[in-house]
Amino acid sequence: MKYTLQEGSFTLFPAAWQDNSMNIIRDDESGLSVVVSRGVIPDGSDYEQEFHRQWDVLRPQMGEIAQSEFQHVKAGPDGKINGLEVETTFDRNGQRLWQKQLAVQTPGKPVLMIFTLSALKAFTEEDEARWSALKQSLTLNDNRNV
Repeated sequence: MKYTLQEGSFTLFPAAWQDNSMNIIRDDESGLSVVVSRGVIPDGSDYEQEFHRQWDVLRPQMGEIAQSEFQHVKAGPDGKINGLEVETTFDRNGQRLWQKQLAVQTPGKPVLMIFTLSALKAFTEEDEARWSALKQSLTLNDNRNV
């Protein structure tokens, strides 16, 4: 398996590798962070069910939480990527956090990708525009033959 990072790539020995990595990208000026996480979707499930399942596990651990309805959205430059979006506000260690999340499935593989925009303050109109631009710019590689 060839594994590619922003900084380069490397080859792993043959095995049933599963990418459960997480990328955290921060902008100190705006105070925003983008987290990209990925994980395997279990057999018999799909990205929507897995996203809901993960939230069902996390929600009771989060104390005071406010969450929007889960919304079906289209992402990507051509609007062909199906996604599920939710907005959440919660307290963690005495700090209020705001999050927007987009869940998608990678083409041809049972992999859930979750894109999270996080802030330590309520989202502004500019943040909303940034989130929309992120979703519209999303492209996913078709790794069926990798």
